[in-house]
Amino acid sequence: MKKLLLLSSLLILSVAAFAQDTFSIVALDTITREVGSAGASCVPKSGFYPKGAYLISDVFPNRGAINSQAAYVTGNQQTARAQMNANKSAQEIIDYVTANDVNGTPEVRQYGAVDFGPGSTPRSASYTGTDCMDYKNHITGRYYSIQGNILLGQSVLDSMEARFLNTQGTLADKLMAALQGAKKEGADSRCAPYHTSS
Repeated sequence: MKKLLLLSSLLILSVAAFAQDTFSIVALDTITREVGSAGASCVPKSGFYPKGAYLISDVFPNRGAINSQAAYVTGNQQTARAQMNANKSAQEIIDYVTANDVNGTPEVRQYGAVDFGPGSTPRSASYTGTDCMDYKNHITGRYYSIQGNILLGQSVLDSMEARFLNTQGTLADKLMAALQGAKKEGADSRCAPYHTSS
């Protein structure tokens, strides 16, 4: 039985940085056709964004997933969702949402997407805007996309990828391993004063 896998942290939007979800991963399991997402961010002790937690993932059973982060805007997530519902590829979704950013500022956004293409071929795509807060980057593999901003450095993303690829077990196990790969003090640089990763 094909099932939906949604492993995702509830993420808090920081008042100071207006950034959402410092590091995240979306991925497919080409054998089970599961789709999943996971992410984490630093929540400052000084207060929370007044709207509380946001779920930055849209996971579509047996189809694909999209993460929207960095200067998160609900309208952009809705645009990405509509594109996935229209059976667009991961790259087409990201191309469309960046070209049609609701505020006209795609340079401050970050996206990761995966989908099953024709013949169940896995596809992935990422986008990191030039004006996302440093350190920012993404890594795209055949069936996964890892992205992050406000990071300690590239080592956070590299460690997430290594743990994801080298972990045996279910997609959920692999997604959790990816998050554990980022478990280093200050992985989200805003968390360094609290001696935590996120």
